[in-house]
Amino acid sequence: MRSNQIPPCASRTLLKRRDFLKLAGAAALVFPRLGESVAPAVPALDKPAVPAGPARPNILFIMVDEMKWNVMSCAGHALVKTPHLDRLAREGTRFATAYTVAPICTPSRYSFFTGRYAHVHGAIDNNTPPREPQVLLPAILHQQGYQTALSGKLHFIPENLAYHFDYFWSFAGEGPHRLPTWPEDVEKKHGAGAGRKLTVQPFPADPLGRGLGRLAYPKEDAQTFWITDRAVDFLGQRDKTRPFFLFVSYLDPHSPSHLCEPYWTMFDAGKMPLPSSFKQDPNQPLQSAGTHHVNDPGIVKAMTAAYLAKVTMVDDNIGRLLGHMRDQGLADNTLIVFTADHGNMLGDLNRWFKGVMYEGSARIPLLMKVPAASPQAAQFNRGAVVNEIVENIDVMPTLCELAGVPLPKQGIQGRSLTALVAGQEPGWKNRAFAERNSRMIRTRQYKLIHEPRGAGSYELYDLINDPLEMHNLIDDPARAAVVKDLAAQLEAWQKDLPPVPVIAGVAPEPAPGKASPAKKELKKEQRAKQRRGAVPADGGSTAPKGIP
Repeated sequence: MRSNQIPPCASRTLLKRRDFLKLAGAAALVFPRLGESVAPAVPALDKPAVPAGPARPNILFIMVDEMKWNVMSCAGHALVKTPHLDRLAREGTRFATAYTVAPICTPSRYSFFTGRYAHVHGAIDNNTPPREPQVLLPAILHQQGYQTALSGKLHFIPENLAYHFDYFWSFAGEGPHRLPTWPEDVEKKHGAGAGRKLTVQPFPADPLGRGLGRLAYPKEDAQTFWITDRAVDFLGQRDKTRPFFLFVSYLDPHSPSHLCEPYWTMFDAGKMPLPSSFKQDPNQPLQSAGTHHVNDPGIVKAMTAAYLAKVTMVDDNIGRLLGHMRDQGLADNTLIVFTADHGNMLGDLNRWFKGVMYEGSARIPLLMKVPAASPQAAQFNRGAVVNEIVENIDVMPTLCELAGVPLPKQGIQGRSLTALVAGQEPGWKNRAFAERNSRMIRTRQYKLIHEPRGAGSYELYDLINDPLEMHNLIDDPARAAVVKDLAAQLEAWQKDLPPVPVIAGVAPEPAPGKASPAKKELKKEQRAKQRRGAVPADGGSTAPKGIP
């Protein structure tokens, strides 16, 4: 077990023994939820040279994993209650038609932090590194004087680097391994394998349903609570002379659907409605053939109940975090973003999880609030709902503009949302692209999906008249011109490959020679975690590798 008395990731300061003892004594802080872990000592960090100028706002970037765009009460969901997200939407801006440009974890997260499409940065699937080193948002902000911290999940490749985060608390096994991880802390308190030890498992034989289960330990030791606690730790020990960039990245509501009480019994599975586009096929077995298709309405209902409970748990913890920031006087000078890396089909079209171009998978929640003293506060902080189509690559240039951080024109493909929010962007793109195995373009009315593999195929949906995407219009001769135009836009988009942007003082990452451990060492580490019970044998969801 690594010592918890350790400096943050970016520090390279060598301390004399007497200085270390002073720091160790001053750092006798107990983690608020997992009481045996102690917050690390905080030596003085090297501060990058920053141009003189106005004070920059703090930035709190909250990301959840696999959250469908409308599973918030402020977005009209009839069952789940999300009072803290609702308040953020009410006090900020909700982007009602936001899309990820790559509906799977790693590519989407790189696009958030680079402002570039997945085929451009090259990390086109989970566990695929970028084609070449990229300029990332934490490095840009760090160069501008920000102290940076991550609590939760990053899912970048290689996964053993700090990526310019001064503090890196991992939900699993990522990062430079200088700070405690959730599996270490929960096992220290509850024993080996506690993180995934189930007392109830309703569908143990079903490939999809076996991810549903009840955990024995109290909610305060759940991963989502731990991630929040570490974020609170950072806010208490940060360098108050510098602005901060705090990336709080929850794995929930992503699978597995493991829950502590009171969340396990929060929603009655029997009362869960089935999606309108779910149609049980009597000619197919009830048991799922895999994890991405579902035919059993009982599993859909049970997993939906667990999913809504996970969203509730996330909202509870966002409330804890934002409440702490208000108590500490930080809320009025902090730019807040809430979003998801991608969605979840939740039984729509008999599908589960993500990776496809349909609305449940590709469309995401996006909320944003700026500091009260920001020149843009009158536009951003009025509870507006923006219905124009936006992409997750637009978030990075928006944050930089609001923070007064200049970006080059070449290489950043996203567009700042500030003029759009202010109603001063008459030429807004109002379309979204996305890609994984298939590709899509979404305009105000239509979505064209292209599957290039094999013989190739297309799907066309009229989202104004068919928002559930149940009627493929690709063979309608009246839409031939629409298909031709959208297909041409898709082709041109794929050919647009701008170079990595050049920003003075910011090195693209990962730097040459900074690779992950050899594959043999990674497998050795994975086997060791399996023996401890930290991850299931198939890789599971406690670590980036193997997430479905």
